[in-house]
Amino acid sequence: MNRIKRISFYCIMVIMTLLVIEGMAQAAYYIAYREFNGGGPSRPQPAVGDATEDVELFPTADFERADHPYYGYTRVEAEHVSNRVPPPRRQDGVVLIGLVGGSVGWRVTAAFANALTVWFRDNDIPLRPVVLGLAGPAMKQPQQVMQIANTLSLGGEYDIIVNLDGYNELIFALRNYYDDGVSPFFPHLWHLLHQSPTDAQKLTLSRIYALRQREERLAASAAAEPWRWSALYGIVNRYLRESAATQILYLNHELSDALSSEYTLHRYGPVLPIVPDEYELSSMALRVWYRSSVLLDNLSR
Repeated sequence: MNRIKRISFYCIMVIMTLLVIEGMAQAAYYIAYREFNGGGPSRPQPAVGDATEDVELFPTADFERADHPYYGYTRVEAEHVSNRVPPPRRQDGVVLIGLVGGSVGWRVTAAFANALTVWFRDNDIPLRPVVLGLAGPAMKQPQQVMQIANTLSLGGEYDIIVNLDGYNELIFALRNYYDDGVSPFFPHLWHLLHQSPTDAQKLTLSRIYALRQREERLAASAAAEPWRWSALYGIVNRYLRESAATQILYLNHELSDALSSEYTLHRYGPVLPIVPDEYELSSMALRVWYRSSVLLDNLSR
């Protein structure tokens, strides 16, 4: 067997081995997650100039150390859109869009702005979309209503309000009440905002922040070419992300356990008139979510 044939043979064997490994990884991925790793959409990239220049983003850790008297936590920077007085107002040639909600809204803000810019350009719409990112990790109703109501009361204006919610409203209501003893309708981790952390707790917060950054990097790499097509990489990436999420949950519980159990209205909020079971509390949370959505729609109109 000459040199070229030998090299060709080894290349074919390597390719076949990789295909077999990928096939086994795809099967393992389906068994673990009941879906195939099909590649999915790649991470959106800016397609028109610097399309993200007007996008307001929310840093991962700021909500753990800053609070607002009406709607909980927000950006600590004075120039953030939530803190401007007067707030942004409508203007000619611009479609001003406020995007509110939790971490889903926060994660898709830049992609949403990019997609709108491309769509406006491709459809020859002579306007410029500006997305104001008001969403943040763990935010939930009625925080969105408070945000928009406060902005309107200060003279702010929007052309469109987009609200992405529905998960945090239920899950964090249950966690607030059962895990932390906090009002289910207060912002998540509210009691942590009102205690000066010890050095050990600051270290824990730093670890949480680092783990969230790791989650972000892993999510970005999972959506990038060519890794998003690899089931082997996908299953390893997803395992690492879920491991980071589990560690974040454990560390949050560790912080909660370290806090004093002494009740104050400032830290824990109003006490419910009954002690609800999970079904009753879920029903209450869903009703608050529904009413908040209707109120937000009315405010928008």
